[in-house]
Amino acid sequence: FERGQATNQRLEDRVAEVIREKALQLTHEEVPHAVFVEVEELGERVVRANLYVETESQKGILVGKRGTMVREIGTRARPEVEALVGRKVFLELFVKVRPKWRRDRQLLERLGL
Repeated sequence: FERGQATNQRLEDRVAEVIREKALQLTHEEVPHAVFVEVEELGERVVRANLYVETESQKGILVGKRGTMVREIGTRARPEVEALVGRKVFLELFVKVRPKWRRDRQLLERLGL
C-alpha cells in the first residue's frame, strides 16, 4: 500500500462491512450469512444503505418488532461508520429481500465474493 494507506478497499465497502458485522452480531444464528449490505449514498450528512436478505422471514428478523432490530443495528454501526468517514452522519438503513442473491454470479463478482 501507499504511505498512509491502510487498505485497498473502497470506503463504501468498509462502511457496508461494518453494518453487516453489526447485523450478524445482533442476529447471531438467525440470519446465517444470508445478508449483504450495499451503500446507496455516502453523502456529507447522510449514509444510506440497504441490507439485503434472501427471504421475507429473514427480513422480518432484521427489521424486528416495530423496527427495533434495524434501529439497533444502526445505533451500533454509527460510531464506527462516523470514524471511517471522519464526520457525524445520519445512518439510514433499509432491509430488502433479494431472492437467491447468493446464486447470482454477477452480484457475487461485484461484491468481490
